[in-house]
Amino acid sequence: MTARGALSRRGFLAAAGGAAAALAAGCGTGQYVQVIGSVPRDYRRRLHVVYWHSFGGDLGVAMDKLIDEFNGAQDDIFVEGQFQGSYEATVQKLSAALIARQIPDIVVLSEVTWRKMHLADKLEPLNSYFGGDYTPDIYLDNFINEGTVKDTVWWIPFARSTPLFYFNKDVFAKAGLPETGPGNWRDLKEWAPALQEHTKYALALAGGYASWYFQGNVWQWGGRYSDGLKVTLDDEKSLEAGNWMVDLVRKDRAAYLSADSQVDFTNQVTACAMLSTGSLASVSADAKFDVGTTFLPEYDGFGCPTGGSGIGVMRDAAPERKDAAMEFIRWLSQPEKSAQWTIETGYMPVAKAAQQEKALVDKAQEDPNYQTALNQLLKTKPQDLIRPIVPSAGEMMDTALQKLYSSTDSVEAVFSRLNKRLQRKADLISENYEAQYG
Repeated sequence: MTARGALSRRGFLAAAGGAAAALAAGCGTGQYVQVIGSVPRDYRRRLHVVYWHSFGGDLGVAMDKLIDEFNGAQDDIFVEGQFQGSYEATVQKLSAALIARQIPDIVVLSEVTWRKMHLADKLEPLNSYFGGDYTPDIYLDNFINEGTVKDTVWWIPFARSTPLFYFNKDVFAKAGLPETGPGNWRDLKEWAPALQEHTKYALALAGGYASWYFQGNVWQWGGRYSDGLKVTLDDEKSLEAGNWMVDLVRKDRAAYLSADSQVDFTNQVTACAMLSTGSLASVSADAKFDVGTTFLPEYDGFGCPTGGSGIGVMRDAAPERKDAAMEFIRWLSQPEKSAQWTIETGYMPVAKAAQQEKALVDKAQEDPNYQTALNQLLKTKPQDLIRPIVPSAGEMMDTALQKLYSSTDSVEAVFSRLNKRLQRKADLISENYEAQYG
């Protein structure tokens, strides 16, 4: 890296704070070794690949199943999956591992956290690993394009998701409302009193990843979070979106800030919730009622962001383990396996051909909610730049929205302060961003 590049990366990671800043300070010399793992006796002659991921619970069961199938499908590589907690916990542990120079070989990184590692020059460029029938074209364009910078692929899509609007079809039927759910936010506001005769609330608003869900609202009202790295949260349309959602909480008392909107929805505290497509399998299993899904409601227009995660290969892993890691990623990307992951979790299929797999076609016919997610995917787009690029932007925005949903502060005051804070952080990384992405 050039002197200017090194300084800009240190500046970027210093803006991120904590372990990431230390990572930047120590990114010069020294040998990286593989993080400690465990290899069963039967696999000790194989090349050992350590895979850090963020899938626990039922998602972890589905992930472990895929790993076991890969290990059983060939004789040369043993992939060890190591669960690290949430996306945020995973990237924090990865930053600490890089400082200690003991790293995994591949890591699940969210649509936000992969960029931190890319800007720190810690991800392997992947173009040279494609060949034959394995090319970037096998992936859905909007997903592979998000992980591509200047024609180089850095991040392979895997557990990709979008927000989806979930509703209790039994409650809607009791209230005499359409079984298709609301097509517009005005519909939900009008229907809220009828819904609240059968549940406490019409809509649960998630505190976690609140800024991911609200990205759709801002677009629906005709606003945006940012224009490039120019933050626009205090623009008229963004403020209108914020005030409308806050009024639904404070004035209409139809919505509320939920500590866990998925639990509240399945427990029928609320008639509706915006949840990830990645929650589809678990919601369907846990709910004791007929679950309906629909596109996110419109207002003046439609808006829905992509999200979720993909897989990055660590630049400083040993070359032979990087090759082996890509064999695993390639295997996961087969249409059959991409469809399997979708069926067992609700995450979107990332391989184009997966949507034609008989198992997924049958699942979508059996459960139309899977088809809802697939149909909505065609209308989604990547998030405005400020949230995925600026360090800690998502957490700052989540905190601001949580405050609005649970206090009496004005949207104008909260968004104005947030706009200034985000812009200061954006300005700190603008030079490095332009060098890497411009």
